[in-house]
Amino acid sequence: MEFTVTQVDKNIWAIDQQGVRSFLLVGEDGAILIDTCFGGDLASVCRELCGDKPVTLLTTHADPDHIGGDGQFPAQYLHLADFLRYEAVSKHSAHAKPLAEGNTFTAGEFTLEVVYIPGHTPGSVAFLDRKHKFLIAGDTVQNGSVFMFGEGRDLRAYLESVKKLEDLRQEGAFDTVYASHGVSRISADILPDLIALAQELLAGKGTPVGPAPDRFPPSVKTYRHGRAQMFFEQVM
Repeated sequence: MEFTVTQVDKNIWAIDQQGVRSFLLVGEDGAILIDTCFGGDLASVCRELCGDKPVTLLTTHADPDHIGGDGQFPAQYLHLADFLRYEAVSKHSAHAKPLAEGNTFTAGEFTLEVVYIPGHTPGSVAFLDRKHKFLIAGDTVQNGSVFMFGEGRDLRAYLESVKKLEDLRQEGAFDTVYASHGVSRISADILPDLIALAQELLAGKGTPVGPAPDRFPPSVKTYRHGRAQMFFEQVM
């Protein structure tokens, strides 16, 4: 599976593969890789971008399109609440070390703070760089379609997590989001739209704007509010 590499900011690269992306942050003393897409020789891509600097792998959540290349990296971190999900979808035991809210990881000029944001999965996390005012939030914040159906999805928890991120945005902690799907770099002001959409769905007021892709059950529909979009199964 081929990768497409794009530099999205100074020392930050987006690595795209079949509709999902990883991010590599390169510092003078090492690099941080966020997620590993579906697989393929991602380690070689990282070596081309950062040479022989050590790479620390941070995992936003344990969906299969984010953990496919994990075995290529010896140092990996994942929230404990997603360990069982990791084992279920990968068929391998999670070899990661657990991370938690408030942990920090540093590579050169970058310091990433862990923000716990359950909802999309039980152990979803975001990584916040307050100095550079950006957030890497996996699937939770994007202008593509957030998957909010199936095992492990919790829309109420998702809503509280996005509200938490909005509070951080209002405090000035970040203004940019690097997203795993859709456009790679988006404005953080999409958060109110995501909040409004989740609230509508929880209140039973969401109106589908169309079906979900054919590979999903017919009961899953596409919902939208402003720039926010979700695949959701409204249970009556």
